Amino acid sequence: MGGRCDNGAQSGSRNADLPRNFVRRGRLPVEVIHAIHNRRSIRSYSPSPVKQEVIEAIIWDAAQAPPPFSGQTPWTFNVVQGSDRIAAYGDEALTYARENHPPEPGWEWTDRAGFQVFWGAPALIIISGRVEDCCRAGQNLMLSAHARGLGTCWVGSPMLWLRTEPAKAKLKIPAKLTPVCAFCLGHPAAIPDAPQRERPTVIWLP
Repeated sequence: MGGRCDNGAQSGSRNADLPRNFVRRGRLPVEVIHAIHNRRSIRSYSPSPVKQEVIEAIIWDAAQAPPPFSGQTPWTFNVVQGSDRIAAYGDEALTYARENHPPEPGWEWTDRAGFQVFWGAPALIIISGRVEDCCRAGQNLMLSAHARGLGTCWVGSPMLWLRTEPAKAKLKIPAKLTPVCAFCLGHPAAIPDAPQRERPTVIWLP
């Protein structure tokens, strides 16, 4: 899969924001399947910023996910740039989770030494709306970033904090919306090997 962002389609084409190798006739299905199986969650980023026009193109790709009804725009995207700023928000999210998480298993990471909420990413994208709508857009977002040679990580650790009114106000998330997905975005400094995955349970009705 191509690792560079290349607006190689003809001027005026609806595919103008896609890398060149993604619009060659006959290759698209193979590239998409390859991306689905080879995209990795990235937890180590280079400090290089992601260009705003690339972020805008990725969000536009994400927004091609099917809405509940034709013509709807069921999601809102908030973008934060700057690794230091994002890391500071991560510290707030970690402190809030450590002090306010429910008394149940699964929150041990809040006391893990060296844990980073946003993994040093230079960009952060938050999608707000209904859960099912945001998740559809989120999958598109990760695949689009991967196609452009960028890495993402869908992080759940900041969500307890992100859904508070002070956090929503700080990040300019509309008060009536609920943040559902948060994605680190940046140039990978390291790409982990693909893990072995077990086949899912499939129940076929007779």
